[in-house]
Amino acid sequence: MVKNVKFFSQVDLESGIASLAVFLFGEGEVKTSFLGEERVVHLKEEGVREDYFILEIKLWEGMAPYLYSYFVEDKEYRIGLRSLGLDEKRGFFLNGRRYPLDGNNSLVTDDLSLLDSCDEEGIVVSFIFPFGHVPTEEEICQLSSHPSVFFWGYRIEGEKEEDMRKLNSILYSLDKTRATMGVFEMDYFCPKVFDVTLKREKSEEEKGVVALFDGKGFNL
Repeated sequence: MVKNVKFFSQVDLESGIASLAVFLFGEGEVKTSFLGEERVVHLKEEGVREDYFILEIKLWEGMAPYLYSYFVEDKEYRIGLRSLGLDEKRGFFLNGRRYPLDGNNSLVTDDLSLLDSCDEEGIVVSFIFPFGHVPTEEEICQLSSHPSVFFWGYRIEGEKEEDMRKLNSILYSLDKTRATMGVFEMDYFCPKVFDVTLKREKSEEEKGVVALFDGKGFNL
């Protein structure tokens, strides 16, 4: 029986190839199906990794998203392949192209029930955790199949920068494919992006930390 499934993907835009790593947690034996390929997976509590390489990929393109179907027994997971980039001056990049975010194509939310529709409609999401809450592996598994979730967010209410860096490092260790941002309550629709995790860290103590971006070039 599968308890959790976690997805990580990497896209090579130049070659048009992607890799997909699927981690399945549980006990017993299950059947999986992806792009017509069926497998029998022997589960372990600590997780089993299944790798796939996808040629001639169809991208999750924001307002024109493409969703792949991954099946575990009779349960369908809809996943998308896309790349994320951030530039301090030029803003947000989707699949290698600058993609200005506004109130029509982006959302800050802590509502899980909205994510399926965001996946289907191409909405870029920052999913918000309460500050100080350390997401569990189960929570990350639940969120990882949603291509709409580009940012892990957390509410900032006067926290010290040192505490923010620690939380960012924890989030980075759970999922290196997304960036983290801090959302100031007084500026909810134009949050500051803190500790972007997409560039090389400055030091081991600042793993995942790059800079404090004040919404330059994009809003969420």
